[in-house]
Amino acid sequence: MKRTLLSKVPLPIRLTLTDQAADCIRQALHGNRWQGVLPAEAELCRELGVSRGTLRSALAVLFAENLLSPGGRGGRHAIVATAGGRKRKLHALSGNLVRVLSPQPRFIIAGQTQIIFQTISEALGRAGLHFEFEHHPGIWDLRHPDLRLRKITSQPNTVGWVLYRSTQAVQEWFAASGLPAVVIGGIFPGIALSHAEFDLVAASRHAAGIFASRGYRRMVFLTVEKATAGDQASARAFLEAATVAGADAQLAIFDDTVPGLCRLLDSLLLSNPQPTAFLAAFSNHVHAIIGHLTRRGFPVPQAAAVISRMDAVLLGESIPTVARYQMDAERLGRGLARLLLKALNPAIKTTIGRCIIMPEFVDGETAGGTVDQ
Repeated sequence: MKRTLLSKVPLPIRLTLTDQAADCIRQALHGNRWQGVLPAEAELCRELGVSRGTLRSALAVLFAENLLSPGGRGGRHAIVATAGGRKRKLHALSGNLVRVLSPQPRFIIAGQTQIIFQTISEALGRAGLHFEFEHHPGIWDLRHPDLRLRKITSQPNTVGWVLYRSTQAVQEWFAASGLPAVVIGGIFPGIALSHAEFDLVAASRHAAGIFASRGYRRMVFLTVEKATAGDQASARAFLEAATVAGADAQLAIFDDTVPGLCRLLDSLLLSNPQPTAFLAAFSNHVHAIIGHLTRRGFPVPQAAAVISRMDAVLLGESIPTVARYQMDAERLGRGLARLLLKALNPAIKTTIGRCIIMPEFVDGETAGGTVDQ
């Protein structure tokens, strides 16, 4: 498939307070301001005008870049190496491009994921690398994508990969290839790849508990056909938690279109007994779910309840207010960038790492209240 111009343009760099603190320390290291070790953290906080938490986040970036070595409890952090110039180059890389491999075009990807991409791009930019988007939908329909992946990964100047909404076959190929690659989201059992994900399994268990505590006994997990490892694990967790709570729950799958979602909801509403509590796997489906239930005579929250497993900006501005799980996308992006930079640096012994971020439940009217079931 021919790629659009958008996929070829490197993402711009936007600095956070953590990034600025890391850059200040990095420049001081390049200028040989300190010898051997950094000043104490309290002194650095005063000099940079940042909190201890911001400083430690900045230091974590420099640890991942192998500029510093942690000093241990109560110790000062050792200076590993410095490099001339503002950006530190990773050792022995044959190019400067990291590509994200996605089954979806970038323009339809949710805002939370866009923030993750942006944060990764910023971290890579400070290491002298560029971040490009690769849209290859056909690969996700192949059981044996070996030939396609070999062709895609043979592109010149490419040093690493970020896998977004990857299938089991794609993850298995990258794990066996030895190419530096990290996964946004969960990994399938038995696959050795570093990954960063929101704990959507915990969120799904919690959602089942919320529904049960408010009297709902017939629940549905609504998700799409091409489910990732994290999606599948979330669905299992929701069904198990509902069963433990004494409720009936089912998995309902549609084709990721609004007409397909409406057809699925109609079939669910024709069942006896009818489900009254719905966990939406993806935030972009929430308004369609609420709207269709309402026009079929099941207004939310009066006759049915809806919780979104993920967050989006518009959910916080909806009427009724949407119950959802809020996520720190920048934090996940920084964690994934650290894993990627470690994988790209031959000076660091390769290990399989993971970064798990716990979502925060934001209650809303759509979660309903105690009902007589």
